[in-house]
Amino acid sequence: MPLMEKPDNREMDLLTDGLPPIPILLTKIPKISGTESLLEDLYAIILAKLPLTSIITFKRVCKQWKSLVESPFCRDLYLSMHQNSYYSSWSFMCRGCETETMAHYGSDNWCLTRSLGSYISSFLAEKFENREGRVVAYTDVGLILIYVVTNQSFYVANPVSRQCVEILPHNHAMERFWILGIVTRTEDEVVLGYKVVLLEKKKNFTSFLIYSSETGSWSLETVSFPFTFIAQEFNNPISLNGKLHWLAHNPEYKDFLVSFDFYPSGDKGSDRCRVTPFPDLDKTTKFKRACTTCQGFLMYINIVSVAEVDKLCVWRLKSEGWQLVSEISTDIVTAGFDYIPLGMNPFDDKLVYFWRGNMEGQDLLSINLHIGEFMVHEELERSSDGRVLSSVGGPREIEYIKETFYSSFVLPRWLHPFPN
Repeated sequence: MPLMEKPDNREMDLLTDGLPPIPILLTKIPKISGTESLLEDLYAIILAKLPLTSIITFKRVCKQWKSLVESPFCRDLYLSMHQNSYYSSWSFMCRGCETETMAHYGSDNWCLTRSLGSYISSFLAEKFENREGRVVAYTDVGLILIYVVTNQSFYVANPVSRQCVEILPHNHAMERFWILGIVTRTEDEVVLGYKVVLLEKKKNFTSFLIYSSETGSWSLETVSFPFTFIAQEFNNPISLNGKLHWLAHNPEYKDFLVSFDFYPSGDKGSDRCRVTPFPDLDKTTKFKRACTTCQGFLMYINIVSVAEVDKLCVWRLKSEGWQLVSEISTDIVTAGFDYIPLGMNPFDDKLVYFWRGNMEGQDLLSINLHIGEFMVHEELERSSDGRVLSSVGGPREIEYIKETFYSSFVLPRWLHPFPN
């Protein structure tokens, strides 16, 4: 069989940068009666043994390869062969910029040779050059939301596969609305649809300006919340399971979590908004309140004074409210704890990470919630399980990190193209 020449594709070169050459015959599937289905099955079995970065490269060879890679059979086969690999590449990113404080890659199905933050930076530089494209939202399904100031357009993209969809702006949208974020509808880890959500807050009502991938257009929706806020923090919403979650303060200056469902199902349409008070409002806490995600749940972490003893507490948001899942007291928590929380491992509910830094140095702290053990990583390092502590730049960037919130950016275990 003749070898197919590698396509002259700049995006493929970027994807395969740093990857070892793979000696495999790339052939078009022959049109031989009675053998085509068998050959496709054999090709799928071969592909399922390769890293996802290589599979992304192969789907660019021809339409037949693309069709095979994107088929449910190939996806199900791949996931069944890698069902014990529950990790995927992920990073903690600073909200409102592309600064990466921690990354995990290289030891999962993707076999990436650099972090997700690096992919984001190279994608922005290649795609937008000097057009001021910046990331305004991250997801746990491999998508980022980009806003370009110069033309007020939005882009939904996967920086690893480099699939990118432009969303033209609504007339005068940015003169009235905040950027709230992006929500997704998924099934079996495949993105079936997404919505870009902007928000306008008035005294007596709130309006959402929503772009839907299903309709390809913007629509305006006005809602009246059955409660009163004196302030809401729209700059750090978390996207999870078709909902956006953000922090708000009631007239008594108590902190609440607002959750709004943008993909309601069945009879839940009338109950799309939920307000949940934080579980430690009557206690002294160390950190400003913020949430993280883990295993498909919204999580809340803080150090709480319980009977004059500082304890690291972790709650999980359930339908009935916050559920306390961990409460530990260790020497490092009680002895002048000067770290700031980054978040939980998106795939492992026993690991939580903290960061500390100044111009003299930075370090990462990981705590095992199940056994109470902790580990301090004092230098930029690559661990055996793919964990990397990213080095942060100058004093201005370090001070920004101390005041910002963090978002988890996670790749799915299988990459299926999202809707255009």
